[in-house]
Amino acid sequence: MKALKFMGPRDMQYIDVPTPEPQKGEVRIAVKAVSICGSDSGGYKGGSLMRTPGLTFGHEFSGVIDKLGPEVEGFSVGQRVGVITNIFCGECRDCRDGLQNVCVNRAIIGTTMPKAGPYDGAMADFVIAPARKLVPLPDHISFIDAALAEPLSISLRAAKHVKDLAGKTVVVYGAGPIGLLAVQCLRAREAGRIIAIARQDFRLEVAKNCGATHTINSANEDVAEAINKLTNGEGADVVFDCVGSQQTINDGVEIVRCGGIIVWVGLVSPVFEFDYKHAVCKEITFISSYMYTTEMQEGLELIASGKMDVGQIVTGVYPMSEGPKHFELIAAKESKDIKIILTND
Repeated sequence: MKALKFMGPRDMQYIDVPTPEPQKGEVRIAVKAVSICGSDSGGYKGGSLMRTPGLTFGHEFSGVIDKLGPEVEGFSVGQRVGVITNIFCGECRDCRDGLQNVCVNRAIIGTTMPKAGPYDGAMADFVIAPARKLVPLPDHISFIDAALAEPLSISLRAAKHVKDLAGKTVVVYGAGPIGLLAVQCLRAREAGRIIAIARQDFRLEVAKNCGATHTINSANEDVAEAINKLTNGEGADVVFDCVGSQQTINDGVEIVRCGGIIVWVGLVSPVFEFDYKHAVCKEITFISSYMYTTEMQEGLELIASGKMDVGQIVTGVYPMSEGPKHFELIAAKESKDIKIILTND
């Protein structure tokens, strides 16, 4: 079969590799759609221990069951499926506490984890997945929309961390896929005003389509001044930071109201200077949100019901063979796409 293989920093190759065989409890899936995640593009540049040479990327995908391994029941060849790619142990303290998203023993399809090691992903003709992680897809959900259930689950979990959003003024920092899907989640949870902040007008236009009531271009507008004007000087009730840079983290402290909530989702800067005293003196509540637990199943239900239109964030659909080109365009900051889907013809 063909696969995109990560050979090292900024070296992705579309090559022939052996076709994998499903083992006990596994299935082989013919990949129909897989998206490029921000963590994939970061790993491509060599900045992640979770993307090691020789790995096939791809953890946001959908497809059709091609072959059943031994002792697999309840599924059939030809069945359309999505896949929950977080393969947690279910036995450790974190799993028992409902924090399967941070299970130290977990494997993640398309990544290299500290204990579980590498697990080849879906940027290939075929991928192997445990049958217990499959989610049957209704016929009316497209493969592209199903592939986006995984990033949707990230945004959905973040939104769920704030129990009451109805009528609130909420800021979303960042209009990449996670930020845009967060806007949709906030709209579904009846936030009053949703203010999207980004540096590019075309991304802000997509944010409006996703449900943002106001937008701020931080490249040419004073964010704090704009938020003060929109809130009569009170500040936002909640800020979702879907970027995670030093600038956005500190801006969040500035623009949230006293006693407000900031949810950290983005992971751009692992270390940064932070205005700690200002945050303490405003009695801000900080919540970090990572991956998902039950939210992927919930996300697929929202897509199936029509409450989420995840496909509107997709700006490019390309054949898998063009993957190396698009990874490099993203790395060189020359890509015009927000969300890329790769497909097998």
